[in-house]
Amino acid sequence: MTGKKLLAILIIIFALIVLIGLIYFMFFASVRQEQPTVSAPATEEQPAETVVREVAPAPVRKEKVTEEDLKRLAASFVERYGSYSNQSGYANIRDLEIFMSPAMKFWARNYIEQYSSQNRQTDIYYGITTKSVVVATQQFDEDAGTAEFTVKTQRQESTGVSANARAFQQSANVVMVKEGGVWKVEKVKWEE
Repeated sequence: MTGKKLLAILIIIFALIVLIGLIYFMFFASVRQEQPTVSAPATEEQPAETVVREVAPAPVRKEKVTEEDLKRLAASFVERYGSYSNQSGYANIRDLEIFMSPAMKFWARNYIEQYSSQNRQTDIYYGITTKSVVVATQQFDEDAGTAEFTVKTQRQESTGVSANARAFQQSANVVMVKEGGVWKVEKVKWEE
């Protein structure tokens, strides 16, 4: 395995670990569930009031998402969204549906359906890996529930063998909306 292939694989693995961590901390670790107090039945030797044990409380939910949180989410989203292979079956888009608004999900499903039906050539490998470099805030309004960021990326396009790789920089504009108290990606547009 060449050094460039190994590096590309390591970058993809790292991006997946970051994405899994974000999903865990944003959706699973932050969910607060009220746990009831559990009481054991009283016996003749022990009165009821002395047979009470407390169940450990669930983690505290983070109530406010900051601008910095959204910048990290935008960067991770763009890295995954912009890393594509003609042999992955659009997993880069499917895996991000949990972060998409209904409008973005509708667009993504139509896009996948349209391009999957064209029976694209997969004998020769084609892929792009994307790494977010800088995220700039264009607009952030917590009260209105809208945000917009520009994510500058370093991308590498490969066709066939790794010797055919081409590196380039490209920016993506990410629009986010707050729906039901949760921030979602509404639109992503690559700049030419």
